[in-house]
Amino acid sequence: MKTPKGTLKGDSLNNLFSSSIDYHLSVFYKKIAEYEPAFLFENWKKIVRCIDEIINIPFELHQEEVLSLFNYYKDDGSFKSNKIKEILASSLTDEFNSDVSARFMEFSSMCSILKLELDKKDYFSKFGDQLNFNNTENRIHYFQSRRLYFVTVLFLIPKVAVGQKKTNFSELLNDFFEILDVCLVNVTTSFQKKMINNCITGYEMTFNSVTNVGVGNFEFETLESFYLNPQRLSLLDQLEFRKDEIKKIKPLGILKKKVFSFSELADTMNYLSSAFTKYEIKDYPLFNTLDRFFVDISSFIIDDYEIIIDASNFRRITSKNCTLILYLESSDYFENLNSISPFQKLDNYYYSTVVLLERYAYNLLVNSLLSNRRFQINSGFVFEDMISSVLEANGFEDLGITRIGRKEFDVVALKNADKIYNFQCKNNYYDIASVDRDSKRMISMNKRLCSYYEKALNKEKAREHLLIDKVGIKNIEHFVVSRFPVITRNPRIINFNVFEKRLKEL
Repeated sequence: MKTPKGTLKGDSLNNLFSSSIDYHLSVFYKKIAEYEPAFLFENWKKIVRCIDEIINIPFELHQEEVLSLFNYYKDDGSFKSNKIKEILASSLTDEFNSDVSARFMEFSSMCSILKLELDKKDYFSKFGDQLNFNNTENRIHYFQSRRLYFVTVLFLIPKVAVGQKKTNFSELLNDFFEILDVCLVNVTTSFQKKMINNCITGYEMTFNSVTNVGVGNFEFETLESFYLNPQRLSLLDQLEFRKDEIKKIKPLGILKKKVFSFSELADTMNYLSSAFTKYEIKDYPLFNTLDRFFVDISSFIIDDYEIIIDASNFRRITSKNCTLILYLESSDYFENLNSISPFQKLDNYYYSTVVLLERYAYNLLVNSLLSNRRFQINSGFVFEDMISSVLEANGFEDLGITRIGRKEFDVVALKNADKIYNFQCKNNYYDIASVDRDSKRMISMNKRLCSYYEKALNKEKAREHLLIDKVGIKNIEHFVVSRFPVITRNPRIINFNVFEKRLKEL
């Protein structure tokens, strides 16, 4: 696709983004269609497992020395690197097993070869050092940010691949890097930039004729830490800010010599039932259905990671658990990207992993709470505590003012004893994943929320005399903090995923 030059805005940008989405999806589908499905599917499953392991191994390494070797390991072929490789391979075998160690070493070698190719193209200087493959730690950041794309490809391979081409596993990462990092990332960013272009005035992009990279005059982040979508109230939020409400449980834990184990699914269910006891989540029909489903599939687990079920048994299990959508028939890219259905199908078998099943159970159960009125109200209070915690970590003092007369306030903080900061905390839910499924609806939702937040700011301004009288300080600023990011130029509306960064600017 030919990259434009100069500065674009308005309809010209909308047309560019639409063309970019269509072009890059076309290239992506054409690439997948060239391959023999069974061979590519088997190798891609291994790539996804390598990604799951490289991300999770650090949480299971208990010796600081081994963890340090792991995080800063790079396979550059030098004598020093080869010695470290021997030590680390032996340590991973002792900690887990020889299969885990062998997969990590092979995957690290693939990453090193890919880095050499990217260096030849001067890739990192064009697109930023945040994707640098220098060591394991940097590779983890990259694969965390791209994992959803790798999983989406896994779901689409049996539905799209029809050719005869075969690429060996060791060459697969190199072969598909640009398809994922250029095509699929471009599709996502094009949708987001199209959203920006239709949500704010004066948006424009300038394209560099040397690097062919477009730079906009407004940036927008949708994800929080660990590249996760924001949630109204996550399990981690509840564990951190409502410990007193949680009944202690004894986790089954991961089996020795394993990075993953099937018992993690039981632990996830137990953590959720314990953390969200006050909402009686264990009495939800969905909770019991998932419990029964995990029992039904337990005999099909392989190596405590992969699940393979033949079609007849899969039909039997789904008929018993008919409320669960376990497999997505569609070959539409966006439906697969946003789906949490955990199974893929090739020929006469259905495939999944412990990681995909855990994600499936977690998302289903937490989303089932969204309509619970008590959950909605309490999630707002937890969000206020989260804001207060970030403020205090950055040198602000939470004054603990929640009510003056009959007027309620969320978080009122003091900085340097001479300035009041009044934060309205807004936890208005919307589905971030819908951006690329229904952009018109999302644009409308964004405008509605921004209008609501601006009215909230005007309301706070009109009653600021209450805070001035209470605290005795006239210097006061009002802000809205939105848990779910909105697109706005109003500096008084701050998205939570950049809240700490904005505090440093304040």
